[in-house]
Amino acid sequence: MSGLLNTAITGIRLNQAAMSVTGHNIVNANTEGYSRQSIQQSTNSALKTSAGYLGTGVNIDQIIRHTEKYLQDQVIRDIGTLSEADTYLSQVSQINNLLASEQTNIASYLNNFFDAVNESINDPGSMLGRELLLTQAKQLTSGFKAVESRLQDQNTAVNKQLVGVAENITSLGKQISELNQLIGDAMGNDGRVQPNDMMDQRDMLVRQLGEYVQVNTVDREDGGLDVFIGQGQALVVGSSLQSVKAVPGSTDASRYDLVFESRAGTQVVNKLMTGGQAGALLRFREEALEPAASSLGLLATGVAASINEQNRLGMDLEGSLGGNVFTDVNNPQVARNRVKASMDNLPPADRNLNVTLDDLSQLKASDYELRFTGPGREYTVTRLSDNEVVSQGILPTSYPQTASMDGFSINFEGGSFRSGDRFLLQPTRNGATDLNVQISRAEEFAFASPVRVSASPANQGGAQVLSSSVQDISTDLFDKKGQLDPPLMVRFTSATTYEVLDYSDPANPKALTPPMSNLPFVPGSNNALFPSDPGGQTIVSQGTAVGQIVMGSANNGYPGEQVSVQTTDPETGFIREQRLTLGADESAESMARRLNSLSGVNATAYNSITMNDFSGAGLELSLNGVNLTDPGFVMPGEATADPVPSPLTADFLRDRINNSPDLKAQGIYAKSDGTNLTINATSGADFKFQVDGDGSFRAGDAAQLVNAPAPGDPALDMTVGGRVDVQLAANSQMQTNQANGVFGSTPSGVSNYLGIQVTMSSGSGPEGQPKAGDSFVIGYNNDATADNRNGSAMLALGDAKLFSDGNQSFQDSYGQLAESVGILTSQARINQNAGESMLRQSMDAMQSVSGVNLEEEAARLIQLEQHYNASARLITLARDLFDVLMRL
Repeated sequence: MSGLLNTAITGIRLNQAAMSVTGHNIVNANTEGYSRQSIQQSTNSALKTSAGYLGTGVNIDQIIRHTEKYLQDQVIRDIGTLSEADTYLSQVSQINNLLASEQTNIASYLNNFFDAVNESINDPGSMLGRELLLTQAKQLTSGFKAVESRLQDQNTAVNKQLVGVAENITSLGKQISELNQLIGDAMGNDGRVQPNDMMDQRDMLVRQLGEYVQVNTVDREDGGLDVFIGQGQALVVGSSLQSVKAVPGSTDASRYDLVFESRAGTQVVNKLMTGGQAGALLRFREEALEPAASSLGLLATGVAASINEQNRLGMDLEGSLGGNVFTDVNNPQVARNRVKASMDNLPPADRNLNVTLDDLSQLKASDYELRFTGPGREYTVTRLSDNEVVSQGILPTSYPQTASMDGFSINFEGGSFRSGDRFLLQPTRNGATDLNVQISRAEEFAFASPVRVSASPANQGGAQVLSSSVQDISTDLFDKKGQLDPPLMVRFTSATTYEVLDYSDPANPKALTPPMSNLPFVPGSNNALFPSDPGGQTIVSQGTAVGQIVMGSANNGYPGEQVSVQTTDPETGFIREQRLTLGADESAESMARRLNSLSGVNATAYNSITMNDFSGAGLELSLNGVNLTDPGFVMPGEATADPVPSPLTADFLRDRINNSPDLKAQGIYAKSDGTNLTINATSGADFKFQVDGDGSFRAGDAAQLVNAPAPGDPALDMTVGGRVDVQLAANSQMQTNQANGVFGSTPSGVSNYLGIQVTMSSGSGPEGQPKAGDSFVIGYNNDATADNRNGSAMLALGDAKLFSDGNQSFQDSYGQLAESVGILTSQARINQNAGESMLRQSMDAMQSVSGVNLEEEAARLIQLEQHYNASARLITLARDLFDVLMRL
């Protein structure tokens, strides 16, 4: 009787509990994060009877929560993925819209500026066009600053959001750790009874945490949950918690870092915080915001540097050399502002360094980190856009020192640099901020070229000037205001050679220092007349053997020597050495030809001797196998031979030399002023004279007396060797092992860079080629209000390939920036759509396990009601049986 009653009571209790749980499911069907619960039951132990084991009812084991950890983890991951995609898209879309907007489109500002340049140079003397250009220059700087300001505002917003994200992560972590404690207390020692609703609350907090950062969890035996964020950083371990904060960066206070804060100190975890809003904000800043700011700064820097440089190469409306249109990109304060020292650097704060820009085409849209890694003063420079080490070395203890890389230089001026020091270098980041209009008057636009080339009216040949330009105004040529110092003359010495002379005294042009003699000219081609390497230098053959008159010998007396050319790579410091052995008695013509086979060497040879004071009635003279005193020589165009004068005259010898085909083929020609005969060899060939007969003359700079041999003696040989000028590329030097040779014991170079370039051409046929004696004068371009040559060069900058190793123009650079941000935006939309789809699928999968189905719960409630009624009926039956027994 009691067994039947007890069995019924267990059924009543089970069904009461089950109906309570089912009702709990029903009322929480729409509660976010709620997991369906159910009763887990088992049969009670049976009683052994003589007839067998008799059941004793049912037992409630536990109330279970329907969930699967792998589904929970998938939902958390997908929440983080979608949150990251949403946040990233929201941020990058702002930059995309900014760059594409008509009001802030830098491409439009650039077009307007160069349109104004074009309008101005069409009438360079007009103030109207110049004023318009000045206005557009100011508009251009305003456009750059507007975009830069928006990017800075967005950076500030990112910082504020990182602060909020860090606070939310810490707050959620704290709540999870508190729930861990409560859950552990509720489960007790056996750990069988789980506080399902609190565990749902904790899972909900973990999901919310997943919106901010990537989350991984590990269950503990005591019911707790360890939470790891990002790349495995422990946020919650049991009831212990680490705090996350957003703080200003140690080297750039405008760039906030996420840090873990503990008793041991703080650890920057930017690289480790992935997923969710935190990962999106950090990734957006690294992939889009900072590259956009650097690219914008690079573009602004390029505009300022190129326009400034071109304007400095011109002449303004008042006849003065041009200045900077915009702020100098290497202004001392600007250069210092490109360096930010880490707050962690040890005192004293005495490090003095700056960054100057060298080569626009080599600059990258990136920041750099200078780190002294030790031991001692060893350092590395890392490009942060790709983490590539671009320079490393040991900083000497003396100052100043310079390290160059990627188109810029780090200039160490002084200070106690030591291991552990860090500096953020921003060569281009602040280019838009630093862009300001420097000039105040429209007259200061330098549209004219300071150089004018004038052809001599007496020219007979077809040489013509194609272009003239100024490349550098810091050379000595522009030291004096309003004039070239000195003015120059280009004079052709033959159809294929020319020389450049100092034209300060038009009546007596003289050689430059270093000389530019016997330079090659190719008729029919475009010829750049001046050296174009700013670091180039010329070494002149000035050894004791050069130009000496060697009597009694058909050889020039040069001793022979070994020449070495050493070129230092400015980036690596590697020295390349080239050697060449010059033979004894080798002609200057041959030396120059063989020296030109060396890399970075351009050698020219020439020869010259002056002769005068001819005396004697029968002096005979031969030059390089040609008898200059042959009485039977008939000059071209003449029917008979001219008589040989006695004594010889300079004019007669000049005519004989200049009308000799053999001498002409050797590049030998002569000039005479009636007294002095000057013989030149554009090839650098040796002068080999033979003197015979009766008489004498003087020769050479020392006016050496040369007497004819005595009657009956053989003809006297007299040889004069040529000279060699060697133009060396930048960072090169030449050495020789022969103190008495052609170049002297210590060959020293002199800069040959004048900072100008003139390009000339001519016809290729005999009539169109230059004629010997044709000349062009290069002087200062006074009264040049109608000249727009430099303005045209400024206009050409609009399409010039100035960036990325000479592959991108202004518009290309901006287009690449807008395109890269557009691609990031498009990819972010794709990621957002994919994230929504993945989260929907994972939520559906989790709901199929954890979600409450009201129809199923209602059906289960009816079923439980029936079970309850049946158990109650058992109690009624037991009572009836008891009553029957009592009546017996």
